[in-house]
Amino acid sequence: MSQIFNLRLATDTLATDAQLLNVTPAHLQNINIQVSVSIIQQPEPQLWFTYQIQIPYAELAAQLSWSTWQQAQCHFTDYLWEDTCLECFIAGSSTDSNEATRYIEINASPNGRYALYHFKSYRNQSSLPPLPLLYINKLQTEKKSRAYINWSDNIIEPPLTSKLSPMNTSSLIPVNLKTHSFKPRYCYQRRFGLPISQLPSYFFNDSFSSSVGIEQLHPCVILRFGEIALYFASAHVSPPDFHQRSYWPSFDYQTVMASHKD
Repeated sequence: MSQIFNLRLATDTLATDAQLLNVTPAHLQNINIQVSVSIIQQPEPQLWFTYQIQIPYAELAAQLSWSTWQQAQCHFTDYLWEDTCLECFIAGSSTDSNEATRYIEINASPNGRYALYHFKSYRNQSSLPPLPLLYINKLQTEKKSRAYINWSDNIIEPPLTSKLSPMNTSSLIPVNLKTHSFKPRYCYQRRFGLPISQLPSYFFNDSFSSSVGIEQLHPCVILRFGEIALYFASAHVSPPDFHQRSYWPSFDYQTVMASHKD
């Protein structure tokens, strides 16, 4: 089992965005994004994130900025939020007042680039890019290194956008098994893991009990269509701001621990 997050589109500029993309507002609202989070123990304890995106219209899929994953691109890069970006915000459950407002931001590009940032409080860093999350690298004589993510090779994406068409059966999924009717959906998936050992000390918890560790988890996605950015999250403030912690879901230890024990 995994904790499932169903993301919804921020609608502040829905009508304008739809007009600029030459689609209807319903087209944009029918984009489906689901993020699942689980814990694995081998080869080391990690939080695993699976981002699944379904775009049911060829005219939208053809405009989506979605770069091909490449091993050579797997390195730390700032400003990933300026393009299509898979994100997650993580907050600990520390009772220390100096640590209670701290949180981590993960950015991941479909092509493999990533960045992890550490905030002391809500958007506390006055300049961009934010300061990176650092961890103690025991393999390098306790030297502090930039945190990283581990990518899965389970990559799913549709054919080249130049070949997309409503009749492209390579990305069809069933919508009504009784009538055997199908609707084209262009599916994209990325998976990556965050080693638990890279979390700051106030997160650390070997047993993953509910008393300490991770309190909130806020997966979100930016999809870029040309000059238009669409924002997806479990809940939104207006205008969209992923950093607003009052809108972040709680981390469901019971569900994730069930998958951990299976």
